[in-house]
Amino acid sequence: MMNNLASLVMENLRDITACEYPGYARILDHSFCTAPPPFSMNWFGRRYFELARDPEWFANSLVANSALEGYGSTQIWNFSTRMQQDEYIDAVRQHAMDESRHSTMFVSMLHLTFPGLSMDAGTEERIRMQQPRYSRDNLPGARRAAPECRMSSDDSISELVGVHLTEIRALVLQYLLRSVIRVYAPAPSEKRIGMFCASLIRDEARHIDYTARIFEALANEGRADQLADMFEKRVREFNDLTMIELEREKQMTI
Repeated sequence: MMNNLASLVMENLRDITACEYPGYARILDHSFCTAPPPFSMNWFGRRYFELARDPEWFANSLVANSALEGYGSTQIWNFSTRMQQDEYIDAVRQHAMDESRHSTMFVSMLHLTFPGLSMDAGTEERIRMQQPRYSRDNLPGARRAAPECRMSSDDSISELVGVHLTEIRALVLQYLLRSVIRVYAPAPSEKRIGMFCASLIRDEARHIDYTARIFEALANEGRADQLADMFEKRVREFNDLTMIELEREKQMTI
């Protein structure tokens, strides 16, 4: 039987009619069975719901999500300038633009959910600055790094594994957030917030999909064992980072 989190990932890939990735699925299942992520545990969801009972905490979490998506957007774009494989760049840069859009979406969701929320000018400016607002007409000026300054092929793949795991955790968090925001959302905002939530979940699945497609191709080229080692190492590192971030969440303030 497949690990519950791996099963959730595969279900979401099917929801967007993604291809089948049997090699990737085996690697993912093995990694999550070997080092179960904290965000796949029942206690993680319970803790989130306990914290989210406080409307101030939940409002702060929306701001924090905006900041994280904005930071992730810039980091993913920077990664695209240093990665080795030419054929991955367009997909990675589209991912960066999606994350930028998510950063702005979370701010919209904040105001839709808490329409009477008042913030001082400094806070509003800080929230505005954390949104990269990338688009086809507004992209960073960073050029592709010179060949001698790029990451190795293996390091590029390892970094993609890290990006992939971040998207899986984001998918789980989007489902938790959707459950809570429905409670807080005023009736006039319910439809728009529902559309935002559906878009976020769909985008996380799309990001998991393009990276899974890369991993499946590599597995089919005979690199399945190498990928399995990368996944297990990165999952363990990511689990440690998640536990550190959980402690920080208690202290979030707008």
